[in-house]
Amino acid sequence: MEEVRNKNAGQGLGIAGFVIAIIGLIISFIPCLGLWPLLIGTIALLLSILGYIQTNKEDTKKGLIIAALIIATLSCFNAYRVYQNTKDLSGKLKTEFQKAIKDEMGNEGIENLENAMEQLEGEIEDVTDEKVEEATDTINKTVKDVSEQLEEVAEELEKNDED
Repeated sequence: MEEVRNKNAGQGLGIAGFVIAIIGLIISFIPCLGLWPLLIGTIALLLSILGYIQTNKEDTKKGLIIAALIIATLSCFNAYRVYQNTKDLSGKLKTEFQKAIKDEMGNEGIENLENAMEQLEGEIEDVTDEKVEEATDTINKTVKDVSEQLEEVAEELEKNDED
């Protein structure tokens, strides 16, 4: 009896890995996505590896799956490289921005700005506390007035019912 071989073993996983690897490679060039392209590339790599294992067992065509493995690997490496470059660039930009502010304002200007901000924060807190107390008093007074008016209306309704 002959053993039946599946000529398409692993091809579905290979195609899925190939498509996801291409998507991962394309979006790996977008720096603002962080590590998401690396995740997509890893998924493509895993699908491609599983497809390769299946094709190896059945001894079927491996061309598409090898292409998927290569593209998924490139996608992962590129995503990581772009992420590292973005991280390094943001650190450099932060340092340069701080240096530019110091050069423009000088140490005395920065200290004055920090003092003004602290003073403003204190004033905001004071104003906020005062306004909250004032609003609470107003609400309490309004509730009291409305309660008194409701009692008067209720008394008048009772008088009208008795008559």
